[in-house]
Amino acid sequence: MSDAPSAGSFVKGLLRDWGVALALVILAFAVYNFFFAPSPPAVGQAIDFTLSSPDGVPFTLSSPPADTVVLNFWFTTCGPCRAEIPELSAWSKAHPETPLFGVSTDVGMAPGRLKREAERLGVTYPILHDIRAEVAGRYGIDVFPTTLVISHGSIVASRIGRVDGKVLDQMVAEAH
Repeated sequence: MSDAPSAGSFVKGLLRDWGVALALVILAFAVYNFFFAPSPPAVGQAIDFTLSSPDGVPFTLSSPPADTVVLNFWFTTCGPCRAEIPELSAWSKAHPETPLFGVSTDVGMAPGRLKREAERLGVTYPILHDIRAEVAGRYGIDVFPTTLVISHGSIVASRIGRVDGKVLDQMVAEAH
């Protein structure tokens, strides 16, 4: 008779150990999301700012080209940011009445390089350059992409993560 464990007891022990490990990971994830997960900027008064396009054209939030504007905070090496560019471009083209601005937080990037990168990535909507990420910081944005809908000087909708045309339609609908 052998004192060696059977294959069945080995598998049961392995499953038990991995089950405990998985439960701990899920618990840690839940605790992080409850206490530490980033939240989008709160609905309320928007903070005024002036930023320029890579071509030097200024934009001031308190003097928008329309009552409602969409601000998408992003940077050129952000994978999720890059993935949503075609959706943002299509939405911007389909909704010219609601200007969409890509607020680039590429810190220290030369304006000419930002312009070339945006063109290479297929950005067809106007870009504003938050060259020191000061505006993003004032809004508490530290996860990218983050999209805000601002209407009549107030944030009416915000979202962390990728958006598509359907989500943008829903967010802008909250402005009306």
